[in-house]
Amino acid sequence: MILAGVALAATAPYRAVVAIDAVGLSNSAYAVVMTFSALGAAAVSVLLGWISDRIPDRRILVLFCAAVGAIGFGAVYAVPTALCYILAFCLLIPFGNAFFSQSFSYARDYYDRTWPERAEFLVSVLRSFFAAAWVIVPPLAGWLASVTDLFAVFALAALACLVSTLLLALLLRERSARIGPPPASDARARLRELPRVDISTSHKFGFVGVMLINISMALHITALPLVIIRDFDGSLADVGLVAGMAALPEVPLMIAWGYLAMRMPKETIITINAVLYAAYMALFMLARSITDILVLQLLNAIATAALMSLTIGYMQDMIKGRIGLSTSLLDVARVLSWLISSAIFALVASNVTYLPVFAIAAGLSLVGGVLIRLSQYAKVSAPEYS
Repeated sequence: MILAGVALAATAPYRAVVAIDAVGLSNSAYAVVMTFSALGAAAVSVLLGWISDRIPDRRILVLFCAAVGAIGFGAVYAVPTALCYILAFCLLIPFGNAFFSQSFSYARDYYDRTWPERAEFLVSVLRSFFAAAWVIVPPLAGWLASVTDLFAVFALAALACLVSTLLLALLLRERSARIGPPPASDARARLRELPRVDISTSHKFGFVGVMLINISMALHITALPLVIIRDFDGSLADVGLVAGMAALPEVPLMIAWGYLAMRMPKETIITINAVLYAAYMALFMLARSITDILVLQLLNAIATAALMSLTIGYMQDMIKGRIGLSTSLLDVARVLSWLISSAIFALVASNVTYLPVFAIAAGLSLVGGVLIRLSQYAKVSAPEYS
């Protein structure tokens, strides 16, 4: 999971710079490439989720995603051209991005079978490992790019995926680590044994709630550096300092929220933190200095840690008995959230101030939390049929 984080954290902050400054894509061309890449990632994730509930060993799909990710990231480094960049991001890197969700699909299924009473907590611990990579790797990748060239960040990502592939190949030798549906006499029998795809009304409310929270977080990520620089006359160093102040506490907080989720419903925790996140953004609009923003990052970290970790387990429960397909909904929600947040940002942001974006983000987080709370009530009140 750390290596999956390394691959994404090494490239995500620099992919626009590489595309526009290094290989010569225009701003509009880059936006189109990223849109197709995001849609491709969602489609790939759903396809792999569908397959993972049928394949005899989930480890094979995780290994496949890591291997294709290594090829995709490595291609951008080895052939630094616009055409290679476009092909890699539209055809190969979506599989590398699915390495994240497929790892969680395998891990959740493994823990459900081997340690079910602590599965939620252990998934949160894994998510904290991924978050730790985002604290450490971006500065390291930036230093690597400064002493070599920009494409070196893709070499680092390719190396992380390659090492993951080798480790997963070794894991295939462990028979006890095999996780998948029980063997059936033939493919048709295996299909008959799978539960049908049925998302309950309560989980439909929950999915929309998670997506609204994700839109809120995406708007915050987009607007935060712009607000610091334009509204508060801050510097790039201030942007990095604010990001670090939020990221550092997230790792232990994710573990703490995962531990608490063993003792109370995760819907309750997500709802509380959606409200906290809305409160953070409301207070952000009242801030008067960079110091005020830095102080508020503790509240941001508390809420973000829960919203980024516990929503994984929540989404994995969407389709009963279909952990792979349920996990793929994480990527679907993420992609839709980024596309919708981009449209909202384009409509709301102005050259004068970006603070209205925070008002909309706060409202979306609040509504998302309410919907998840309603999904909890709907689940409790739903009649049981035998």
